[in-house]
Amino acid sequence: MSSNPSLIIVLAEDQQQQAFVRRFLYRLGYKPHDIRFEPLPHSSGGAGEKWVRDHYADAVKAYRYRSSRAATGLVVVIDADKEDVDLRQQQLRDEITRASMEARRTDEVVAHFVPKRNVETWIVCLSGSKANEEDDYKKEVQSAGRFTAKPAEVFYEWSRPGTPVPPHCVPSLKSAIPEAQRLPRKP
Repeated sequence: MSSNPSLIIVLAEDQQQQAFVRRFLYRLGYKPHDIRFEPLPHSSGGAGEKWVRDHYADAVKAYRYRSSRAATGLVVVIDADKEDVDLRQQQLRDEITRASMEARRTDEVVAHFVPKRNVETWIVCLSGSKANEEDDYKKEVQSAGRFTAKPAEVFYEWSRPGTPVPPHCVPSLKSAIPEAQRLPRKP
């Protein structure tokens, strides 16, 4: 099986997360037709992370089915919100266990991006501003009209092997770098 996926499946909570991942994948060399976004949750008000957890096992199952026939990748984006990033990772593992599926293997092209509080924290940090993982930057990012292209470009640069991460990098973003490295660059 080729290590360069012909399709990347993206399971995310909201459009901002999708836009960030889209721009990051473009930087890796993927084209729009190489990316399939799973539907977003219909409700608002904090149900996004539960929706991603509820659909995670099915997304992994679809990834594994397709990857047995064609090179495929899966990117899962789930906010930690006010919880711990490790808790969200454990919750994803628990969903796989509940579905009686094998745990995520290190050789699988399955990346978990878990921003704390939300992806807007990463956008602020990647834009060069000091950010913390306690404050909510959603309104600031929306009102400033910050787009995800530049931050996704910076994330791409930071996720290149051997690239030093600046000291202002928030912990959840730093923990996403090895996850990003699961996704191969498309030739």
